[in-house]
Amino acid sequence: MKRKTNQNTDAILDKVTEEIRQERIDSELVDEAADRVWVKLSTTSLAGAADTSTIEHIHGCADFQALMPAYLRGELQTARSLLLKDHTHECIPCRKALKLAREGKVAAVEIGQPGSAARPQLIQPVWKWAIAATFIAGVTLLAWPLISRYLPFGNTVHATVVATNGTVYRVSDSDLIALNVGEEIKRGEKIRTGKDSTAVVKLDDGSLVEMKDRSEFSVKRSADDITVRLERGNVIVQAAKQEGAHHLFVETDDSLTSVKGTIFSVNHGTKGTRVSVVEGLVHVNYSNQEVVLKPGDQATTQASLEKVPVQDEVAWSRNIARYTEMLGQLASLRKELDQVDQPGARYSTRLLDSVPDGTVLYAALPNLSATLAESQRIMQERMQQNAALREWWAKENGKGHNELGQVMDRVRQFGERLGDELVVTAQMDSEGNPSGPLVLATLKNSSDFRAFLEQQINSYSVEQKSGPKVRIIDDPQTAQPEAKTDGKAPMELLVWINGDIVAAAPKLDQLQRLSATLKNSAANNFKNSPFYASIASIYREGAGLIVAADLEKIVTHAVKEETKKIDGGEQRVEGYKKLGLLDLKYFIVEQKEKAGKTQSRAVLTFTQSRRGVASWLAAPGPMGTLKFISPDANVTAAFVVKEPTALVDDLLGFIDTTRPGLRQQLSQLESKHGINVRNDIAAPLGGEFAFAIDGPVLPTPSWKMVVEVYDAAKLQATLERLVTEVNKYSSTEGKGLLEWDRTDIDGRTYYTLKSVGFGMEFNYAFVNGYMVAAPSRALVIQAVRYHDTGVTLLNSERFKASLPDDGNTNFSAIFYHNLAPLVQPIAGQLQSSSKNLTEEQRKALTTLADTAPTLAYAYAQDDRIIFAANTEGGPFGLSPASLLGMPSSFGLQHILMQGMGDKPSNEKK
Repeated sequence: MKRKTNQNTDAILDKVTEEIRQERIDSELVDEAADRVWVKLSTTSLAGAADTSTIEHIHGCADFQALMPAYLRGELQTARSLLLKDHTHECIPCRKALKLAREGKVAAVEIGQPGSAARPQLIQPVWKWAIAATFIAGVTLLAWPLISRYLPFGNTVHATVVATNGTVYRVSDSDLIALNVGEEIKRGEKIRTGKDSTAVVKLDDGSLVEMKDRSEFSVKRSADDITVRLERGNVIVQAAKQEGAHHLFVETDDSLTSVKGTIFSVNHGTKGTRVSVVEGLVHVNYSNQEVVLKPGDQATTQASLEKVPVQDEVAWSRNIARYTEMLGQLASLRKELDQVDQPGARYSTRLLDSVPDGTVLYAALPNLSATLAESQRIMQERMQQNAALREWWAKENGKGHNELGQVMDRVRQFGERLGDELVVTAQMDSEGNPSGPLVLATLKNSSDFRAFLEQQINSYSVEQKSGPKVRIIDDPQTAQPEAKTDGKAPMELLVWINGDIVAAAPKLDQLQRLSATLKNSAANNFKNSPFYASIASIYREGAGLIVAADLEKIVTHAVKEETKKIDGGEQRVEGYKKLGLLDLKYFIVEQKEKAGKTQSRAVLTFTQSRRGVASWLAAPGPMGTLKFISPDANVTAAFVVKEPTALVDDLLGFIDTTRPGLRQQLSQLESKHGINVRNDIAAPLGGEFAFAIDGPVLPTPSWKMVVEVYDAAKLQATLERLVTEVNKYSSTEGKGLLEWDRTDIDGRTYYTLKSVGFGMEFNYAFVNGYMVAAPSRALVIQAVRYHDTGVTLLNSERFKASLPDDGNTNFSAIFYHNLAPLVQPIAGQLQSSSKNLTEEQRKALTTLADTAPTLAYAYAQDDRIIFAANTEGGPFGLSPASLLGMPSSFGLQHILMQGMGDKPSNEKK
């Protein structure tokens, strides 16, 4: 609709004003209008005022003076009160009579000037009304473009079709008219999607309404509120942010949903209405009640209408199939890449013996150049064959596609000339200052390597006009550093080729120390160090990727520096000792392929038995918390700790040493609120903890927390005390309060802690020595059923298959991630309902639904903690898929969740 401009409005107003100014009105017309107003005002009924009920018409001063007693009692109608006030301003006798009436005296009726009780006193009020009417008319003209937008008449456009998949119709009394993308929908017009058709409609406030097939709705607007009247079907609404008190409503026969900047679904059918929330807060009114739904929540207007997982409710969305296809292709490609032959284990190395003394960091990487080159070829080939992969790559990498190809080609060229290993080290000098890195590699053919390297350096210099200079030196002992510029040494990378070993470093003295080490290997003290022995033991068992750090030397130097430079440094160091942070010795990470799986292992060792923070993780033990987790849990983390009160003692001891003032403040707070952290919170707890995402993941994870509890009664009393104290503070600050709700089901008490005003809940129950908590009571009840029936994660075949082959019965901690339960429902639905999937796409969906889970775990021993994982790629992995940017299982899950909001590439435009 074309709207009038401000210039047009001003011109119209000027014209109307001028016409009013020039018009000459006959005085008789003015008098007649005044008479009509007078009669209208003076004939108002006076019900409830006994002494004035007989006065039907006001003819003069006598009638006005008869109304005065009622006026003084406040019983006179507003209209007559206004007339009386105006009359007494003009009529002196009546003004005196009103004064006497206020004093309780009765005055003889006096009559003012002839006609004073009639029209002359009304002329001024009439002109007041005329001026007001003129002002209102002017304002109306000015505001007309705005008013016409919101008043419930006219054919104002309120929506536009922005995408279709199939056919969408405009519904009239006699016919259906097909709509195209870009066509507008006016007030009150109904639109309907056909069989197997979907559409996206944009409202004039920017909100998007996605329609499932056979859905029908219309749009109306009043003020700034927009109402989508859903006659039937299913819609997903992405509501734009509404300003002020304005809302977007979705109305059905039995419900009214109100939102502001929210994503939600409304499904209206024969049995009733189901509202599901993807994002934000939604208010739903039905059956004379209002409920507030949060992400992942759902409401139904009829008890016979069963609730379903939110991801199933929105799985029909136009984006799901596209993203599921993409995910299937990515999962299939990742598996294919990880099956590319990789370098075998290395059982010996010359480079470890060449590392100079003072080394505190050692990293050894297998030569993956051939593997990466083959993986790059496969990935490029698959992307050429599949549009979904090309789309993903373009979105994730943008213009980086060609750059990666150039990098991979350079890696391949270098890799073809290098040996089976690349080593990177860092040293620490006698004063504890770090130096490095130093890069070492062996050469397959040293004769032509220098010429190749010079060619690459020249090419690099052309491509990178800024950055460090690369310089080849013949002998570190005789080489001279580059001259300083403006008092600063230039940034450069020095390369030294010594027989079949090539070394590179940013500083000349690093290569000089290496040169001295190679000339007199027997004098190298590093070969006699325990750190060297720890690394060498890995090679004896077969090495893949190795990263090792001598933390003892690094920490010792850091402690000295802090003691010297920081006020109170000695006090802090003493606190760190109590926490066991200064007992660190080595941190060694290794990864290698074994029996078709990537084994990742990290070992953190200590100089003595673990204490402080390092001792919090208990020795491997049973985890009863896992008996409350379902076999289909998406993410699970569980661990066992030593006595919880010991954890508190360690922290309080650290605070006592480093911040005694803070410790005193904590004691004062405990006394003020009557709660002791150690005795009231830590003491009732056991040593087992678990957290899981166990239920619908889209759009909001259904979390679950399980804690071992030795004294449930004491813990509950502490929680109630905490809530009381929080409410005291909240009431003084004018904030929402917390409320308790308790329900007994099957002889067990379920607790609900609600946040008034925020719609948030914390539900829990005490079961067999554990506290089971979740965001809803239904999830808590479900967790109890898992425990009682034995259908738990511990009995899951997928979980069992991911367990490591070693001699340990239990774990100290585990982290388990399983993508399959998230993907299987959507994949199954698409395979059964979509007729357009190719056989390749169906296989890709099957591959995605069978994605292997990830299990990482930890063993806490006397003087070390071992972290490990048996996975595809692994958390420390340098698998080809990871290096080439392929998403892990977490990345695949993220892409799937993003699928709800992105615009598909195959929409009509």
